[in-house]
Amino acid sequence: AGACLPPNHQRQSNQIIHCLSRTTMIRTTTTLLLFAIAAFTSSQSVCAFAPASFGVKRSTATTLPPPKTFLEMSSDDETFFQETPEATQERIQTLVDEYPVLLFMKGSKIFPQCGFSNTAVQILQTFNIEFHSVDVLADEAIRSGVKDFSQWPTIPQLYVAGEFIGGSDIMIEMYQSGELGEMIEKAKADMM
Repeated sequence: AGACLPPNHQRQSNQIIHCLSRTTMIRTTTTLLLFAIAAFTSSQSVCAFAPASFGVKRSTATTLPPPKTFLEMSSDDETFFQETPEATQERIQTLVDEYPVLLFMKGSKIFPQCGFSNTAVQILQTFNIEFHSVDVLADEAIRSGVKDFSQWPTIPQLYVAGEFIGGSDIMIEMYQSGELGEMIEKAKADMM
């Protein structure tokens, strides 16, 4: 069918076919990867220790009872565990209490996944302080839970010495005024 097309249309047709086959290959690869992950995580030794907030399918052969802080949902003889909102709030509070400078962000310090998170990381790095970051993209329970915890609708979110500071816009303002620097210096002193 392509041989009847003029050369320009033939080239466009070939480009479309290449694009479609590439898309199909990506979808097939993604599907195979998901099946491999599902097969890997269905083993008892992995699932018994996998974070429940990831929604990992737990093996029915596991002898450990499900934690009381998780909701049990059943679907066609498969059991899934989801962390309760209360357990998520406790986990967030533990993180806030444990780390003097804590940033909930999209991505990691090394590879931020949004411009606002990147800005927050760059501001904190100017203070040459060790800070802990939590990738909310890797944990949906934390992603939604931290918004409830702080009563702040956006990510990133910065906590210094257990106090919620705000997002990247607030960080920029406080950085420019010098107020954030003072808070960070105090947190640095508390860390030593």
